Amino acid sequence: MPLSAVFTGAALTLTGGIPALAADGSTGSDEAKTGAAALKTATVKVSDTETARITRKATAKATARLTKKVKATAKVTAWSTRTAKATRTVTVTTSATDYNTAVAKAKAAAKKKAHERARSAAIAEAKKQAVKNSRAKAKHRAQDKAERLVRVKFGAEVVSDAAKLKGTPYVYGATGPRAFDCSGYVGYVLRQNGVTHLNRTSSGLVKNTKKVSKHAKKKGDLVFFSSGSGVYHVGIYAGGGKIWHAPKPGSSVKKETIWTSSYSVGRVKV
Repeated sequence: MPLSAVFTGAALTLTGGIPALAADGSTGSDEAKTGAAALKTATVKVSDTETARITRKATAKATARLTKKVKATAKVTAWSTRTAKATRTVTVTTSATDYNTAVAKAKAAAKKKAHERARSAAIAEAKKQAVKNSRAKAKHRAQDKAERLVRVKFGAEVVSDAAKLKGTPYVYGATGPRAFDCSGYVGYVLRQNGVTHLNRTSSGLVKNTKKVSKHAKKKGDLVFFSSGSGVYHVGIYAGGGKIWHAPKPGSSVKKETIWTSSYSVGRVKV
């Protein structure tokens, strides 16, 4: 057996023995003896750890429906950067005319392969994580955007329908479409946009809404006017500090600037 060297990590083991006999009992030709004696083998085991940082994007679509009539779709692209680490171990066996050369060749080859494999694994894992995270982000943001858009669309539709009734006379207790009182008018417009199960009176409509701050009011929100005895009037916010409403007997539906600070705002729950 030719003299050989086994190098594993930091451990080096030399192995060798007597050359094998030929069929005639000899140790073979002089050429074979010389070749066997000259050949030295080394095995080297090398581990390498690499880190990869990858950025990937993903696009998602989401649809939000506020009522049967009003829905909106949003499309969002999100980016995500993720870092991953991977370790790979490679063992290489090589031969050379002398032991030191064999070790050096095996070590160089093992180091190169371990680096390449570790880097590939790190990139693959970072890419997988980045794609997964960017998809989740895109989906979440698309849903949020769709919900915001559907509210904006709802508000625009409500204000548009409210404006179409301009000039309709006020009649106490009337719910339309040829005459309205304040809550009858608001309820009629909301029903045209798919909002059902509404209370009849202005004080009752408060229960059909979620309170929002005055500075956060948006088109389509309801504006409630109150006094010491409670809510006495309601209108539809039209933007720009104005409302559409059916004011009082002897008047008709119109758009008017909010005239007092004694009001609250409610967003319709659907």
